[in-house]
Amino acid sequence: MSNDFSINDYKDNSAYQILRGIKKAHREYDFQKTTDTTIIDFAQTKADKTENKSAITVALEDFTRTTNGFNGSSSSNIVESDTELSFFEKIGSFFGKKTDNMFKTKEGQELVASQGKIFQNDIYDSDYAKNGGIRYAKEGDDLYESALNFAKADIGAIEKAYQMANLESNNNGKLESFEAGSYTEFDGNLYDAIQELDLGDSKKKLTAEEYASYLIAVDQMGNSDGVISSDEAAGIIEMKNSDLASKAKTIFEEHYD
Repeated sequence: MSNDFSINDYKDNSAYQILRGIKKAHREYDFQKTTDTTIIDFAQTKADKTENKSAITVALEDFTRTTNGFNGSSSSNIVESDTELSFFEKIGSFFGKKTDNMFKTKEGQELVASQGKIFQNDIYDSDYAKNGGIRYAKEGDDLYESALNFAKADIGAIEKAYQMANLESNNNGKLESFEAGSYTEFDGNLYDAIQELDLGDSKKKLTAEEYASYLIAVDQMGNSDGVISSDEAAGIIEMKNSDLASKAKTIFEEHYD
């Protein structure tokens, strides 16, 4: 494969284009590289105590619970004021009940303050820097439950950001074409692409179970280790949608249907 193309030239595979857990694992030609693992290192502490959830999963979940707006930027993010405890959280803290939101702990507040703003892309970048890909499952976790939890967290973060930008959006836990259009650089027909990913009966929406099935299918093309590596993600760029869907459908029917 020639190296003389940009990341925008990847147009063939719908799963690669739409599923962030796959596309953001491929960074060979992405100029936005980082070596900062701070966010994921911090999230790992919570993930280690949480069954079948990786650091990026808990970080995305708590990001969704914390973010309140765009804060002058073009995408949702967390700033220091977002991490302040609510009235009920303060009451709980007074009686010794600590918040379980990583960004609202004292250490989390300090992290956000030091970063200035934390975007969803920062979480992905930090995970890639630490794992050389996107780690959807910790070592020893159930891969299928972990993949599902990651898919739910990613869709939730996407929907929350879209909902803040468009009051008419819904929040149904399923990825729809207009939501995908808020983050993907794909210049094809997103509605058709979502349909191509369908493994069940919801052709207009992609469920978390379907998303998870594709994650597992791509991981199985390599080490099946809970990490979507750059090589695994790159391996499906020119793969026919039907071929990958066939592998994902087997997983879907055996584990999620």
